[in-house]
Amino acid sequence: MTLKDKNITKVESTTIASWALAVCRTIDASGASSQKILDELAIDPSVLIDPNARLPVSQMTLLWRKAVTLTGDEAIGLKVANFVQPTSFNALSFSLLVSESLNDAWVRVKRYYSIISNVLEMDIEHGEHESALCFNKIAGRHYADEAIDAFMATSYLMAFQVSHGQIIPYRLELERRQPFDSKPFNDLFNCPIKYAANSNKIYYSNTALQRPFPSANRQLALSNDEAIQAYFQTISQQAFSKKVTEAITFSMTLGNPLRDTVAQSFHMSSRNLQRKLRQEGTSFSELVENVRKELAIKYLANNQLAVIDISFRLGFKDPSNFTRAFKRWHGLSPLQYKQRHKVK
Repeated sequence: MTLKDKNITKVESTTIASWALAVCRTIDASGASSQKILDELAIDPSVLIDPNARLPVSQMTLLWRKAVTLTGDEAIGLKVANFVQPTSFNALSFSLLVSESLNDAWVRVKRYYSIISNVLEMDIEHGEHESALCFNKIAGRHYADEAIDAFMATSYLMAFQVSHGQIIPYRLELERRQPFDSKPFNDLFNCPIKYAANSNKIYYSNTALQRPFPSANRQLALSNDEAIQAYFQTISQQAFSKKVTEAITFSMTLGNPLRDTVAQSFHMSSRNLQRKLRQEGTSFSELVENVRKELAIKYLANNQLAVIDISFRLGFKDPSNFTRAFKRWHGLSPLQYKQRHKVK
């Protein structure tokens, strides 16, 4: 197995699904339809309202790209921040609102940032007169520029609103290239912005960082910290079979997922992988079948995918094998299923 093979079979980075919900609401508010994009990306809309659901970052990146293309809005990430709700990031959002200060809120964000996404690392850079909230890129992982725009806008709006307009950024640095129209960025942040920077940072004066939040409630903050910790442990200690399912889903895009290859992505032998799955009452072949069964329905909803394309995407070398499998799952051929369910 080559180094390249090892890299592509790693379990993919994920982000909380509520980000996708905010993106879709922004698209709909622009007058376009987010449902079309969800269908193209085979994203089940019910996932977006599940507070514990997560999406692969690669899928989110495609969602961002299609959102820009569909709306023609290069600054759509800034607008997404307007659709982030207090419950968007599980208990973390509310905990930030009742933090003692922006500095206190930053500490919480740094501690639990992987709840939101694990494609970036969050850090706090302290200076003599100013400090920065930093979103550092992890080598080998990729993200959409619009995602960073949304992170920055959300960070700014949260502090601005909670402080009743008293806390504003000092300056901003973005890795992204300068947009063709910088006015939406200038209007929102109202501070100097450096594009094509080495990192993504939003700076505040140290005085602003220590300014007490009017909504501060230490007891509520600590109570919410407990809820955050419980959710954090949940996503950190997922059932092994769920992690394998995620790896299979990702590998499916590269061809037929092999048990040995997936096992190596978890740094274990094929035998140990099977043993751990048996302990959870399942097997590798059963998980592969479940993934294929679920993706087949989603792909059939995509008007642009022919049955032969779907069969190859699901790792079937012969479309007839896919048809037989689909009949076993649903009692109908793929074409019959499309007709009966009016999937045109």
